[in-house]
Amino acid sequence: MIHGRFGGGCWWKAVVVVALVTSSQRSTGAEESGHPDPSGITPQEAVAAGPAAGPDAGEEAPVTPEAGPAAEASQATAAAGLPEAPAADADRDAGAVADGPDPAAAAGSEGVGEAAVHRAGAGHTRVRLKLDVTGEIFATVGADAPPLRLPTKLEARFDFIESAGDAAEGAVVVRRYRDAVAELSVDGPPQRVALAADAREVRFALLGMTPAPFLASGHLTREEMDLLETPFDPLLMEAILPRSPVAENEPWVIPPDATAGLLTIDTVESGRVEARVTGVTDGVATVAIEGIVDGAVDGVPTHVTVEGTCVLPVAAGDGKLTLDTPPSSASLTLRERREAGHVAPGFDVEAHVSFARDQASADEAEEAGAGGESVRSGGSGRPGLVWHRDRLGRYEIVHDGRWKTIEDGLDGLVMRLVDRGALLAQCSVTALPRGPASAPPTIAEVERDLQRSLAGQATGIEHSSEASRSDGVRIVRVVATGKAGDLPFRWVHAVLTDASGQRVAVTCMLEGGLRDRFGNADRDLVDGISLPRAAAANQDGPGEPIEREARLPPATPTP
Repeated sequence: MIHGRFGGGCWWKAVVVVALVTSSQRSTGAEESGHPDPSGITPQEAVAAGPAAGPDAGEEAPVTPEAGPAAEASQATAAAGLPEAPAADADRDAGAVADGPDPAAAAGSEGVGEAAVHRAGAGHTRVRLKLDVTGEIFATVGADAPPLRLPTKLEARFDFIESAGDAAEGAVVVRRYRDAVAELSVDGPPQRVALAADAREVRFALLGMTPAPFLASGHLTREEMDLLETPFDPLLMEAILPRSPVAENEPWVIPPDATAGLLTIDTVESGRVEARVTGVTDGVATVAIEGIVDGAVDGVPTHVTVEGTCVLPVAAGDGKLTLDTPPSSASLTLRERREAGHVAPGFDVEAHVSFARDQASADEAEEAGAGGESVRSGGSGRPGLVWHRDRLGRYEIVHDGRWKTIEDGLDGLVMRLVDRGALLAQCSVTALPRGPASAPPTIAEVERDLQRSLAGQATGIEHSSEASRSDGVRIVRVVATGKAGDLPFRWVHAVLTDASGQRVAVTCMLEGGLRDRFGNADRDLVDGISLPRAAAANQDGPGEPIEREARLPPATPTP
């Protein structure tokens, strides 16, 4: 069996990852691991998925679906540029956890989530965290060619005040960021990713062993969510504590689910991470953490080794040590090799993460929470949703986090839907030239353009419908079936038009056998799209629109 956490991802992701994937695919058109090569499919037949709701009128029925004394840790923390914290401050199975202490008896993650949230949120705590990564990323460029390899380096710094959320919010921690910035370079000058001024107060809910960030109002972008994901997040550090008192140098196993969360991977398939007290000075214990794990992220194999130390208060009695307070500081080194996958290149890196935390005042918390006026989509935020805004402001999308961006340019947005490691679909979203406001595309026109684009691959139109939303946006949706190579496929194409004639096309492509699992992902994605009225005036300039053709998006270099 396999141990895992809710969600998962690459903790040092950044926009340039998309650039590398796109570059390698442009040179070969090669498809990455495990998914049928859709090279026989026109680029327009992109694929999609997301959340929201509201069936369109006239549509078919929905488808069901390790070290040293405490001084070592202090020195390591100081070397990382972090302050030394006061010493007294206060669901699956890994078959490889076979030897050594019984993890169920030594430690456990049961109930750690909500308890950790409440404990972490007690009063106000200032946390300063540093993450440095060096190594290389690689991507396949062809069957007979060696992988493209590029050196990469990341430097990320975080400074925030952590507090409990309002009682009405439940088990939620609020982090008010003074600073959250990363500089990532891939074979070139560094690119900077920072938390926007209107997203400095972020809520975190624990979904399983995944700290899920979200805003009270509005939504985070994918880049912001990736920026906030770090290994050994302090919010999860209570999970390393043993369930019962232990003797010095007596190891205990960190539960696999907690291990997955701490390493920011989806599953632990084999291996384990252990902890043990290596020394106690003045009521402060130094705990060594070390281990080797094989697991997966988005269905892609990954191999991780970890070693380091953390410091925490300890109580002694009867020859045993009681550890029941999360670490006040930690310094760890991770080495990870991850294979390339459906939505990101592979990488081979070494990462150093350090953090320290101490008490903060309410005034510090309030000051840290000050931000700018929000420019993002409104509405009540919640975990799992991502906000994307077109570079020219022609449209905005609030979509399911399972949709991963693989290409984002002026010509359009391409995303892939990955669910529990499986690639379900690909989707393109493109802003089209404005059409006559008085004559939006008809069902017949959209059907004609879809069939023409598929160039004989489509064998028929399965369903067509049109509907108008409460915001006045009209949606024409056409579903076609056919074959690409020897595989049955479905193409779901939708054209959204507002009262000014501004239009956006959404095209999803998926294998026929994935229809039930895909469910209503295309409808949810479309429901999450809004067309800001200001964009219409900037898209084509004054005068009559160029055309009214309900065409598909222009060709994308992504297969």
